[in-house]
Amino acid sequence: MSDTDNFSTPRTIESLASAVTELADEVYLSLGTIGTALTGLWNDLTEKLRRAPRSTDLAPLGETIVGELERRGRLFDGAGVVMADGVLSDRRLYLDWWLSNPAHEPQRHTVELNPQSEYFYDYTAMDWYVIPRDQGRRWVHGPYLDFACTDQYVCTFAIPVRTAPGSFLGIAGADVPVGAIEEALLPRFRAAGPTVALVNNEGRVILGTDPRFPPGSKANRRDRPAAGVPIDTIPWSLQLLGSATPH
Repeated sequence: MSDTDNFSTPRTIESLASAVTELADEVYLSLGTIGTALTGLWNDLTEKLRRAPRSTDLAPLGETIVGELERRGRLFDGAGVVMADGVLSDRRLYLDWWLSNPAHEPQRHTVELNPQSEYFYDYTAMDWYVIPRDQGRRWVHGPYLDFACTDQYVCTFAIPVRTAPGSFLGIAGADVPVGAIEEALLPRFRAAGPTVALVNNEGRVILGTDPRFPPGSKANRRDRPAAGVPIDTIPWSLQLLGSATPH
């Protein structure tokens, strides 16, 4: 049984918002665990080595990341840390990212981080990295097709990680499949009664009870009867759907 199985059944749109917040908090709880492990390891390494750590020095993080992947089950496709540009002594860019695999042990994922390569994965330009870095707050990006990892529709959750003096160290993040969000929340949405959708800050549908609005579609804001109910601490909201047509 995963931690998400313990959520109560909502009966109003406000309680639906609480259920979404509860799910997001579970994700961020795991990211906090990973981020704390990175900060603790970094502080120990810099004190012991008297120099900036190398990428290989971060190997002990794998145990914490894999532990959170196993704890969350189907809720996480992948999780890990993505390091700040130039913070390591041997690599300008580096990530320690692990993919969940129900049939086997989680596997470490690699991407092309050479800027000269045509397949260069420039994470420093991505919202889930930029916003935690520049604004110092948690963020969630998506839904989007994750071509770099699993080719699934996902939302990437991220938090900033800082050194003890407060310098940006990187982000702790997790890819959460839209299918896992639906599995956790859609029965509660349907039980609540109204035709409602969970949308991101751009009005893109994450999940909803109206088949006209599949994940990734965009509802017409002009036809919405109300401003919606915001979700605490993340840029999502619940929208009651009226006569809108998807875009």
